[in-house]
Amino acid sequence: MRLSLKKIEPSASLASALTGFLLTVLMLLLYVAQPPLLIRTDLSVYDLFLPLRAAPAPSPVPVIIDLDEASLAEHGQWPWSRYLVADLLDALTEYGVAAIGMDIMFAEADRTSPERMQEALRRDKQLAVTYSGIPPEFADYDLILARALQRSPAVIGAFASFADDVGEIPTPATGVIEREKKGAIPWRELIPEAKGAILPLSSLRKEAPPGFINSRIDPDGIVREIPLIVRIGEDIHPSLSLRTLMRGLDVRDLTLEAGPYGLEAVRLGNRPSIPVSQQGMLRIPFIGPRETYPYFSVADVLARRIPQEALEGRVAFVGTSLAGLMDIRAMPYDSAYPGVEIHAAAVDVMLAGNDLGIPSWTPGAQAGIILLAGILSTLAFGFARPRVYLPVLFVLMGAIVLTSRHLFGQGIFLSPLYGLLTVAVLGGSLLLIRFWQEERQKKKLRGIFSRYVSPEVVNQVTRQAEDLMAGEERELSIMFTDIRSFTTLSEKLKPEEVVSLLNYYFSPMTALVRKHSGTLDKFIGDALMAYWNAPLDVADHSRKAVETALAMQEALPLVNERLRADLNLEISIGVGVHTGRAFVGNMGTSDFINYTLIGDSVNLASRLEGLCPVYGVGIAVSGEVKKACGDAFAWQFLDSIRVKGKTQPVDVYLPLRLEEAELRRDELALWEQAREMYAAEDFAAAGALLTTLCNDFPERKLYAVFAGKVSKHLAESLS
Repeated sequence: MRLSLKKIEPSASLASALTGFLLTVLMLLLYVAQPPLLIRTDLSVYDLFLPLRAAPAPSPVPVIIDLDEASLAEHGQWPWSRYLVADLLDALTEYGVAAIGMDIMFAEADRTSPERMQEALRRDKQLAVTYSGIPPEFADYDLILARALQRSPAVIGAFASFADDVGEIPTPATGVIEREKKGAIPWRELIPEAKGAILPLSSLRKEAPPGFINSRIDPDGIVREIPLIVRIGEDIHPSLSLRTLMRGLDVRDLTLEAGPYGLEAVRLGNRPSIPVSQQGMLRIPFIGPRETYPYFSVADVLARRIPQEALEGRVAFVGTSLAGLMDIRAMPYDSAYPGVEIHAAAVDVMLAGNDLGIPSWTPGAQAGIILLAGILSTLAFGFARPRVYLPVLFVLMGAIVLTSRHLFGQGIFLSPLYGLLTVAVLGGSLLLIRFWQEERQKKKLRGIFSRYVSPEVVNQVTRQAEDLMAGEERELSIMFTDIRSFTTLSEKLKPEEVVSLLNYYFSPMTALVRKHSGTLDKFIGDALMAYWNAPLDVADHSRKAVETALAMQEALPLVNERLRADLNLEISIGVGVHTGRAFVGNMGTSDFINYTLIGDSVNLASRLEGLCPVYGVGIAVSGEVKKACGDAFAWQFLDSIRVKGKTQPVDVYLPLRLEEAELRRDELALWEQAREMYAAEDFAAAGALLTTLCNDFPERKLYAVFAGKVSKHLAESLS
């Protein structure tokens, strides 16, 4: 008979479909809500993908002019007098750099200028100090810097504030050309508006255009993108990196391209477009840690110790790599990345076209991935058979990751996070629901079957529900127990007293079987049949079977105590145990089945139980049991018997606790001598020893049995 329990009921199908639908909607809402934890996780996924991208070699164009330790050691602590900064600009101009980006703020006047110092002493100390021998052009160091800016292709740093109204509102220094595609929306509204700006001195920004040094710090504290353009009011201003590149390329106007989703790209002259986000952000796919681009010390530039070809035609960014000057950022490759190198990396992206963006169609694509993953997960985990779970899981997750990985290589970041999360959440939830439904079915089945068969059989039926008639041959330890003289006892009792007797006896004995990992097979009148190592594997099953037999004999006094109190009688039992191969499985008809075992080993176990009264022992086990148990117990040899169907005799033993064997050591040693003499057919010597054993241990029927055998052999020899 075959009975399938895996068929899904209509209510189960509806539950799976409804759960899949609700969880898919939940994942869509989760994507729209963008909780902080998932945002940080998504950023970490981006960082994991970044090293896998086949990025080009660093561009030779951007270089870093570094205010390093050597520069401070040679020219003093920062900030320097502006005339020294002017010397640096003049030196870079002489080297023939294409553009200079000053990642330095010059928002306040140089207080070391002679004019500023005179004003400060007059104000603070009421001292009228005059200088002599100072050339007029050195009276104000800011003017020296302004003249150097005029002579150089420099861009000076500015900072946009998005939180507070600070500083000034700058005048646009760059022409902006707007190109809007058909259906373009008001893209300016999507670009974050700065409330104000910290700008260089007016005398300085008259000579060199400002560029904004802002970078965006993600929720996890890492810089991955910068605002390529900044909006203050309705005016658009370029970042330091963009403005410096414009100066190096001699491009005066900035072209902004907008479409149906907002701002799409920035273009410099006839060069290829630079993709940006709707907010005007440029994502920088960093290609390495700090010093990916060449670094040159400011001290070496001032001293002209650098070869001309190292700087000629380059875009130079002046800044610092010193942590003490507070311009250190964290980025995916490096937790201590100089802020000035971010501008160099941005220029590299714009020149090489090594951009990596999140297109405007990303939300629609992510929603499609979530829906598709939800539908496929619902079908696979809610309706398919268990054998497809892992393959489907690997295929779905692999497809999502590989698709995202491929697009990443094409310069598009379509995160796999929400697709993977959808598969994981739906898969886990639907499997839990399937498990709960199956357990409910099994519980119902157990409730029906447990009225007729033992719990062990019910458990096996529910586990082997695909094929209830399945079976196998395996090694088992088989036990039979029997109440001695039960027929005589039952004739003296009323039917209800017989039931009480059996209940008093079977309850503790079956509990011992289960305690020692055995499976109860059936009750046969007053007999109990159990086995070990089926339906589940049981380690040391022979030892556990013998342990159960000994525990049964040890529990018998408590059973008899209750029987004496209630029924005024006592019982004794015999236990037979054999270890051997047998066929175990569900057997029967289409109307009734029974999980049981058959084979010669079963018959031998029953035969061993029947030998217990013959030798006056409570337990009889086969030599196979003794061999499997080893030294776990002590063993008293009982006899070798011939069994129908076997050519070799079967050795029979009585198992003993090691403590009991120690107490009976002399007795057992004498018995072993008598047995050896009997086996050697020295019946006279064996008889003498057996006589001693019978006299000393009259309660041992075993010795009397062998004494009778000896007497018979001696009588046959005389005749």
